[in-house]
Amino acid sequence: MSNSRFGKSVLIVDYKLDELSGLRDIVSGLGFEQVEGAASVNMAVSYLREQAFDIVLVAYDMGKAEKNGLQLVQEAFAERLRLFQTRFLLIIDSTSSSLLVGSLESAPDAYITRPYDRAKIQNLLEKLQRVKKVVYRVEEAMDKEEWGMALDYCARLIDVYPGIRVYLERLQGVCLLESKRYQDAEKLFSQLVVSRKQVWAQVGQGMSFYFLGRHTDAIKILQQVVDQQHISVEAFSWLARSMQVCGDVSQSITLMRKAVMLQPTVPQLQSEMGNLAAYAEEWPLAIEAFRAVLKYSRYSVFQHPDHYFSLVRCLIAQYQVKADKKEELELEAIRAMEDVSRDFSDDMSVQFRAHLVLAELRKVLGNEELEEAEIRQAMELFKQMSIADQWRWLDWVVDATDGMSFSDEVRLIRAQLLQAKETPAWVTFMKAGLQKYKNKDLAGANGLFRQADKEREGSVALVLNLTQVTLEIKPKAGSDLSLQDWVDCLLRLNQLNFGAFSIKQHKRFKVLLQRYSEIQMRIEAR
Repeated sequence: MSNSRFGKSVLIVDYKLDELSGLRDIVSGLGFEQVEGAASVNMAVSYLREQAFDIVLVAYDMGKAEKNGLQLVQEAFAERLRLFQTRFLLIIDSTSSSLLVGSLESAPDAYITRPYDRAKIQNLLEKLQRVKKVVYRVEEAMDKEEWGMALDYCARLIDVYPGIRVYLERLQGVCLLESKRYQDAEKLFSQLVVSRKQVWAQVGQGMSFYFLGRHTDAIKILQQVVDQQHISVEAFSWLARSMQVCGDVSQSITLMRKAVMLQPTVPQLQSEMGNLAAYAEEWPLAIEAFRAVLKYSRYSVFQHPDHYFSLVRCLIAQYQVKADKKEELELEAIRAMEDVSRDFSDDMSVQFRAHLVLAELRKVLGNEELEEAEIRQAMELFKQMSIADQWRWLDWVVDATDGMSFSDEVRLIRAQLLQAKETPAWVTFMKAGLQKYKNKDLAGANGLFRQADKEREGSVALVLNLTQVTLEIKPKAGSDLSLQDWVDCLLRLNQLNFGAFSIKQHKRFKVLLQRYSEIQMRIEAR
């Protein structure tokens, strides 16, 4: 018979089979109709992809060099597998409970410390069930991304249920950030930091400062979280980004090293580390980070082809600095490109990019015949792509064939694209923006580039064009560039995987980010 108080289904995640079996016996005795067990985070994510569970009990410690339980909560949230209404309980040792902050949005609902028994778990579930019943409409609205409605419900409930005020205020903070009401979010988190010193409120305040373009303030508050050795992916990520904006790349890398040491299995942190190290041309560190990204992002929402390309381009860059271990380099690069081609076999643009990256490898290793063969295969795939994809990856073809016999063919392809009648909307906007830019109409170019960016086609060239025109507008007297447009420009740069860039894109990105930092520091110094 189902215990209607708690729901019908529960998922238990623990790599220790005796612990998993003991928990299964306990929760089975609480009347759940369905009790499933998983021995790893990846296995648990697979379960969550198949069905929604009412309760998920997950151990933080999932074994050495394995993803931890906190990552299950984060991955489920990132993949939209975790509803706010689902109850996630993290099983931890009492000694580490004060450090496990997790994410502001994807933190577990409650913690269970060992040793545990049926009465202890039942009491916790009953307490959590009472809270969930009260905030049901709030979390239902959040699951539907109806942030305004969720905020209205929160405001009504706070006065009626003062005992869960802190929980409701946390939900308010999430809704304010999601709806881009950063001023209101900062005000709320600031009050909470002063009155209660909640670590998640400090993280929220630091994020709000970042979105408001107050990077010095973001560094101050987030540094406090990091100094206390709290485990929070967001605290480390946003602090490192703020430091990079403030021009302190070295300190940013040091910080990410510390983050990676604390949580080596978190692919988001390893990706941040890899891109930062590539930006600073610390190739061995970047290579190590991207190897870890490939290992720990596999089969997850964080798996991305750019990470494979980043690894190989960093391997090539390191070889150009120190021509050593040629056979090992070639073998690892080829395997990585075979892996990305297999893992993303339904994406023609990935196959195309893999051939171009291998062409770079052949060129560095001095094999012109194989270099031309790889480019030829890439060109054949490029011709089969949709017009939208051809525009997206045109820069890659132009850069790869510069000075080669393919240049005339590429110029012809480019001319055909320019004359094509059926052009994607984002390309139409971008081309019009470039024309406005040539005519020195910066405001017009800015508007058109932003319209193109709304299409979210993931074009690196578009993001860099948008950044350039934004940087030219911002310092001008009487500039009407909004704060949101200014910060959004930086956010779009953050979303790019620097390690996967071509050499020309590397150079342009660095110039633009350094210029952004100079302008931002002048703004904050006023």
